[in-house]
Amino acid sequence: MSKLNTRNVCRYIYLLNAKIDHLAEFRTKYGTLSREQLYIIEMVAEEPGITQKTLIGRLKREQTSISRAVQKLVDQNYLIKRQHHDDMRASYLEVTEQSRETLVELEEKICEVTDDILEKLDRDEKKTLTDILEKIHI
Repeated sequence: MSKLNTRNVCRYIYLLNAKIDHLAEFRTKYGTLSREQLYIIEMVAEEPGITQKTLIGRLKREQTSISRAVQKLVDQNYLIKRQHHDDMRASYLEVTEQSRETLVELEEKICEVTDDILEKLDRDEKKTLTDILEKIHI
C-alpha cells in the first residue's frame, strides 16, 4: 500500500474513532459510562476473573490508565477486584449485579450506536468490515 493510501486509512480510522467517542456516552440509572468503561465491563462480564494485565494487553493502553479506570469502576460498584493469593500484584476482576443490570439496560443503546455508525453499509459490507477489524485487532 502506498504512503498516501496508508495515510488515508489512518485518517479514516481516526475519524471513525472520533465519531464513536462523540456518539458513545452511555447514561444509566447509576450514572454515565464512557465507551472505555463500558468495554472494560463487557470484557470482565465475558471473562470473569480476567486480570488487569490481560485488559491492558487487549485495550492496548498504559497500565496506569487501565488501573485508574478499573479503580473508578470498583469505586462506582461496577467491578469487584480480588488480589491473587500467591501474587499480590495480580488482580482478578468480576462484575457486580449493578454491571449485569447496566449491560442489560444498555444493550439497545449499544446496538443503536453501532447501527448509526454502520447505517450506510449493506449486510455484506458490514460482514467484511467485521472480518477485517477482527483480523487487524488480533
